[in-house]
Amino acid sequence: MIRLQVDDESLNTVRLTFSPLWETIGSLGILARYRGEAPSPYTSWARAVRAGMPDDLNRELVEAMRRPDPPVFPPGFVPVPDPSRNAFAAELGQLRGMSPDTPRADRLVTLLERYWTWAVEPYWTSIRSSLEEEILFRGRTLAVDGAEAMLGELGGRVLWSRPRLTAPYHRDLSVTVTRSQLLLVPTVFAGGLRLFLEERGTVAMSYQARATGYFHVLTARARDRVAEDRLALLLGKGRAQIVRALELPKTTTAVAESLGLAKSTVSQHLAVLADTRLVWKQRVGGRVFYQLDHGGRALLEQLGL
Repeated sequence: MIRLQVDDESLNTVRLTFSPLWETIGSLGILARYRGEAPSPYTSWARAVRAGMPDDLNRELVEAMRRPDPPVFPPGFVPVPDPSRNAFAAELGQLRGMSPDTPRADRLVTLLERYWTWAVEPYWTSIRSSLEEEILFRGRTLAVDGAEAMLGELGGRVLWSRPRLTAPYHRDLSVTVTRSQLLLVPTVFAGGLRLFLEERGTVAMSYQARATGYFHVLTARARDRVAEDRLALLLGKGRAQIVRALELPKTTTAVAESLGLAKSTVSQHLAVLADTRLVWKQRVGGRVFYQLDHGGRALLEQLGL
């Protein structure tokens, strides 16, 4: 368990950012943690990544993460995310500049680059879009209601009770955060590994993003076909797909990408669903987000979905 004692000055510096490198390391944690089939929402992703994975990536990264000693990533190897370097190539360049000039460090950077290309990059456009939406929502709460309100809504067993923030971790760790920036890093792969770092006046911690809902579109197990057919009979196939996709807030573009539908088609369906109060819409900045309303949730519950 991580226990962070956060002073008022640090509370006023809470920020959010995403990191392709942290996401990559978290995904390795999923593969390392689950030797057999990974749980939902990672089931199909893990199965696809493992199929044909080069032996050295599995041996030197995945299998190595299962051994506590020596650690795959030595202390100081992984940097605190920098919002100005949120592309994997930029983070990898930073990693190369920070790492000691040794064969082991060079090998590890090379392996990470190859693993990224194999396991994460094919999904990154959609993951990034989801994480940007996550940060936009959390950032709105942060700006309007303050850091404490935002910390109190993180979920995923991350708990805020002033002045303490606690989160599950692989070992007990108590840290006093004094006059430091608290950086929160949403990742869709936090279910495998939570990252925590302290560096130069910054304390950074990953947490499970609501964006993990995106993976349900790719990886959820087959549902009850009878219930699905009943929803399609009531709403039509396209609108039924959209209702099931809106467990978490999404833009029209995100829904279209996740379902493989034309944006114009999704926009028309969303307009009808909003008029019937099965979904609600909210403008945040320059984007409009849609999510199931009470009527939509009640309908899915009635059908057993």
